[in-house]
Amino acid sequence: MVRRTTTLGSPSHPPLVFLHGFLGRGRDWLPVAETFKDRFYCILPDLPGHGENTDFPFETQLDYDFFVDDLIATLGEFRKINLIGYSMGGRTALYFALKYPERVQTLVLESTSPGIEPEHARLERCTLDDRWAEKIRANGMAAFVEEWYNIPLFRSLHGQPELLDRIKAARCENSSAWMAKVIAELSPGRVPYLGNQLSELKMPLLLLAGGLDEKYASGLEGFGAAIPSSVASVVPDAGHTVHAERPREFIRLLEKFPGLQSSI
Repeated sequence: MVRRTTTLGSPSHPPLVFLHGFLGRGRDWLPVAETFKDRFYCILPDLPGHGENTDFPFETQLDYDFFVDDLIATLGEFRKINLIGYSMGGRTALYFALKYPERVQTLVLESTSPGIEPEHARLERCTLDDRWAEKIRANGMAAFVEEWYNIPLFRSLHGQPELLDRIKAARCENSSAWMAKVIAELSPGRVPYLGNQLSELKMPLLLLAGGLDEKYASGLEGFGAAIPSSVASVVPDAGHTVHAERPREFIRLLEKFPGLQSSI
């Protein structure tokens, strides 16, 4: 594995890949991956532009094809994987599963949506994300992270101030130039809407959202209804970052997921 990837467990075990969200890095998943390292080979990459994964030209156009190609290069000889993705990492995982379904044994999507369909909403989101990008460039990571974690999506984290402080400190380690590029070029308003392709997914699929994350929890039923192979679960008293806010419950749901257990 390349330097930008954290791994746990033995390569002789089935691969279990964890994809982090915007501003994150692979090591965010360590508390969860520790539980599975004796049964799986846990692969925790930094996604492009994040952490140590910036050793490519800054002028590269970022899209999910690039993210997927980068993941394939990271996987090397592993041809079939169990894949877990959170938020932006969930969209990457979904894109990967649709593009290369034969390579995905099981799929877990946390706080993930298939994207934005209406054109007016796409344009509005592009404008919003471009403004965020300008704020990052103008004010730096510390100011941006402080404002970012005050938006309603992350309100539940304020009930765990020590966790929130750790998350914010880790997010500030990212490059402001790269984070501005990522949020602008991977805006949900600029990437493909995948909702019309969901019925193509045939692998066992677990959909997760936090009960306090109204946007994603309310969309879970419709998301799951389009995928016959899916199981959906809403975690009470958790917001957008279920795996960080309620790690024991997150792990319990993974351990109960028949698809993941059948791959061992």
